[in-house]
Amino acid sequence: MAKHNCAICGAEIGLISEQKLADGNYICRKVCSKKCLKIFDKVEATLDSVKSHIEQVEFGTKVWNQVFVPLKKTKIKEEKLKYFGKNGALCVSPSTGLVAITENRYKIFIFGKTTIACVYRLADLYGYDYACEKVKNSEGKEETKHYCILMFNNTPGMYEVRMEIRTSKEFDEMAKYFDTQFGIQKTLGNIKNTWQHQMDAAKAVAGAFKAVKDGTMDETKAEATMEALDAAQYGDRTEWIAKADAALAKVEK
Repeated sequence: MAKHNCAICGAEIGLISEQKLADGNYICRKVCSKKCLKIFDKVEATLDSVKSHIEQVEFGTKVWNQVFVPLKKTKIKEEKLKYFGKNGALCVSPSTGLVAITENRYKIFIFGKTTIACVYRLADLYGYDYACEKVKNSEGKEETKHYCILMFNNTPGMYEVRMEIRTSKEFDEMAKYFDTQFGIQKTLGNIKNTWQHQMDAAKAVAGAFKAVKDGTMDETKAEATMEALDAAQYGDRTEWIAKADAALAKVEK
């Protein structure tokens, strides 16, 4: 039976010890595959995306330990972390503008716990959706598993996250929380901000049409138009970007 070499560490691997990737490369299960989060789909991944994800986890784990862990003990209301998902795997830090997807690992049963993580800027979260599927449990009974699907922009590595949650109601709570943070909830109290973003977008589009007609459209005007449209649809994220970048700049690499 043919043997291969891990495309990352070079180790010789066989049928049981290898993980084949979508582009035909192989990585070892013993070392390199374990550097990825379990929810990262290695079957659909390429070698480049696996390498990017491993770097993402290495840096994300440093951010988790240096930024999130100290905030677990905070008594300041604005700095408290918000958890979602099974075992609180999704952790949001509104005070730093960061969100972490975590995975706990143990050396022996419940002993020797360590946590690895992917950390994203909250401002890069541009999609969150719900999914479910029917599965049979160990007793052969059918049960429903619930998932949230998160999509992040400007993200090398794992940019689409499919994470198990407890119920569909939890997804509704999560979506409402994110909508509120981004100022895009459809409530009477927020109608002024929503209307303002829509007016800014309308003005930007009108200005863009005029610029095209006059022949004065340039890259700056085009970018301003896209930013106004994004703010109308996704909320203004300028402050979230500034928060996250400031927090990440302090992380020791």
